[in-house]
Amino acid sequence: MTFKELQKIIHYRQSESNSDQTTFFDRLKDKPFWIWNVEQHKAEDIRTKGDCCFNHIICLPVKSNIERPLYPYQKIVLDTLDKHKHVFIKKSTGLGISELFLRYMAWLCLKDNSLSGSQMCLVTGPRIDLAINLIDRMKRLFEPKAGIYFDRQ
Repeated sequence: MTFKELQKIIHYRQSESNSDQTTFFDRLKDKPFWIWNVEQHKAEDIRTKGDCCFNHIICLPVKSNIERPLYPYQKIVLDTLDKHKHVFIKKSTGLGISELFLRYMAWLCLKDNSLSGSQMCLVTGPRIDLAINLIDRMKRLFEPKAGIYFDRQ
């Protein structure tokens, strides 16, 4: 599944959904992915009543049943991605890089229409089950707060 297809599904589901889901997607428009300055983030969180950034709107990443913020090393990864079109990351497991990229890709698709008609890819190697798992994880990003559920195929 391409992210263009994901965006179409989201827009399709949005058109069929109730006003709560429409409002949810409106909340994502033009929001930053994350506010890296802690004081600014707290102030914006208070000012917007929790709608400060994409990650707080959809819910923070969860590991070991604990919500986790984004970490400074993840900012380095995203800054590198902003400077270069292609990024290769050889890493160990458990760093949250896959989750970071899934969230970042979803944010790019939903923040505005600047990437309309574009495609993104995430290379997983020869394991098709890993690719399917990552697609399912991206779909689940929208379940907690938006109540958006995708067909599992």
